[in-house]
Amino acid sequence: MLFLLGAGFNIDANQEAGPIINSYYGSAIPCGYPLVSAVLKLSFGLDEVPEGKSVEDLFARALEVRDFKPMETLVDRLMEADYDIAWKLSTNGSRNSYQRFFDHFNEANFLTFNYDSLPEIFLSRRDRWFPEDGYGVHVQAELAPLVKPAIRTISSSLVVHLHGSSCVYTIESDIKGNPVGEIAELIHLDEPLYAFAPDSIGNCFPRYRGVMSVTGRMRPDERVIAPIPDKSEHLKQAFIQKSYSMALPLVEREGFLAAIGYSFNPYDRISYHPLLEALAKSKGRTLFIVSPQGREVGERISTEYPTLKVRSTEKTFRTWAADFQGL
Repeated sequence: MLFLLGAGFNIDANQEAGPIINSYYGSAIPCGYPLVSAVLKLSFGLDEVPEGKSVEDLFARALEVRDFKPMETLVDRLMEADYDIAWKLSTNGSRNSYQRFFDHFNEANFLTFNYDSLPEIFLSRRDRWFPEDGYGVHVQAELAPLVKPAIRTISSSLVVHLHGSSCVYTIESDIKGNPVGEIAELIHLDEPLYAFAPDSIGNCFPRYRGVMSVTGRMRPDERVIAPIPDKSEHLKQAFIQKSYSMALPLVEREGFLAAIGYSFNPYDRISYHPLLEALAKSKGRTLFIVSPQGREVGERISTEYPTLKVRSTEKTFRTWAADFQGL
């Protein structure tokens, strides 16, 4: 099985995890995976979008004037949700929709436009995903002190991040020479390298520690593609290009793509079009959509891609995951 995960895949995790309580103050921590309306308030302090604008427009304008706070706030919230909610659900003794999903589809691969690490956290707990190869791209990773190398570190499930991951940064330059007594030289690498740096969610991957960058900290907008109207230039980033080069053959070979919680927003057409083109070249040519707006989305995609066999169900992930009907 091959899945395409959108933001709607994460939303049910908030309810399934229940309140996350601060043990010191005894009060709930605001750490859920945010809906679009919550992103507006979280990143921009607004209750509604200004007339004639979209959330994407607001992010684009902020980056244009080099205001990186909205993106940093969004990525921080997603990592908080990973740390508190994904970790809780992946370790909870009681069964939940996400545990059933990852156990039921135990040989599946995942494509995602999300920045979070919810799938990796679940799969890592099951020894099905390792950062060295689990992104579909070779990534440098360092073991934590005193951790013995695992006998098996080959991922059986991939999580391919098509808009980047907040846990991976690209290394395009290196420093050569001894800075003590010599002049250090910044060298541009012919082939970029990629490093695993989970930062604030490092505890979710206890076997690893973050790889340090020798060229300085990378901002969140340099690791992931911001939710802006025009993503064309950002899709040219090395890690994104590598991810697509892995994803497209997977889609064409599988011939069946199940999109969960992904709205196929017209702003993202430049991102999802290559996937659906690859699907149209396959033998199966089948797209299955799980979304509360599944029928509407399915009709639109059927019109845009008439050679695809589009099926849909108007359910949230949690409702659909109760019995996995329709596949």
